[in-house]
Amino acid sequence: MNIDWKEYFDNACKGEDMWGNYKTANGRIYVVVDGASNHDGTQTGADVARLVHDRLREHSPKLHRSSELRELLHSINAESTKVNEGAYAAMAGVLHRGTNLYAFGAGDVAIIAKKINGKLIQVLPLDLTMQKEEAEERAKSEIGHVVNNVSITTLNYTQRIKQYMNHGLSNAVGMGDEFFLHDKYFDAKSGTAMVIASDGVTDPFMDPQSEAGNIPESEAEKLYELFADNANADESVVALENMIWDTRVSQKKKIKPDDRTALFLYINDEDETAKKPLNVNAMTNEKLVDALVNKLEGRKMAALDVDVTMPLSDLDELSAIAAELSRKIKK
Repeated sequence: MNIDWKEYFDNACKGEDMWGNYKTANGRIYVVVDGASNHDGTQTGADVARLVHDRLREHSPKLHRSSELRELLHSINAESTKVNEGAYAAMAGVLHRGTNLYAFGAGDVAIIAKKINGKLIQVLPLDLTMQKEEAEERAKSEIGHVVNNVSITTLNYTQRIKQYMNHGLSNAVGMGDEFFLHDKYFDAKSGTAMVIASDGVTDPFMDPQSEAGNIPESEAEKLYELFADNANADESVVALENMIWDTRVSQKKKIKPDDRTALFLYINDEDETAKKPLNVNAMTNEKLVDALVNKLEGRKMAALDVDVTMPLSDLDELSAIAAELSRKIKK
């Protein structure tokens, strides 16, 4: 199996998201991490996200099994609680090995997959709820501080309690002994597509749901359209960018300021990938030049024969390659 992947990354709001693609001993790991800072900003979620990234980059080449990955993630959690108390990081990812996928997550980074029949599912549960006692304690600790551009006072901290209970992280990297890793094994099937996304991407386009399972189309219409209308990772990234732009600018709908990160993964059979027409958007300029030169050389040799004509399909292919080469060189 082959994974066609591409990232969408906008970290301009708080600078607390990170993503990574890590090579293991026999596969690859794709991860999105979303940091959550404590109320006074002295301990930042960006530090926790960076710790996750650094440790995965360091240890992934030595990983052979999913059990070793689980042990690594638990050790990262333990390390985070010692060096950065009060800040957390939601995380989710996929380990791809041949025809097998291993999904894992903690917090509210979502893994959304499109089934062969077009239905979308949330692969793992999201840890979005918080017990009232903990929510009250956190909200009271924020009195006198500004959170998400809102000053928390004794009069409005009750609203903050509700926010925590409805959409507050109850599990993430950095939670100490309470840390719990959700995971799931499944087989890779050609034609499956998925996205690993921080809540900055998912919240504007679907109602958050805590449980894994089917995502109703009525609650995620734009995400359904995105997967239905785009056939590869590059197209999906462009489509997501356009969705965010259209929602904020054309439709003039307010979207919560946040970092936005998504990794799109499209799974295909190796032989099907080899049979695809040239994807010039994914090629380097060097490969484009080689393809163009080879095609032109072929036409030059054929021109030595009398009454040789060029098929229309070849003309179209040559034109597309030349146009893309010109566009890339002019960038």
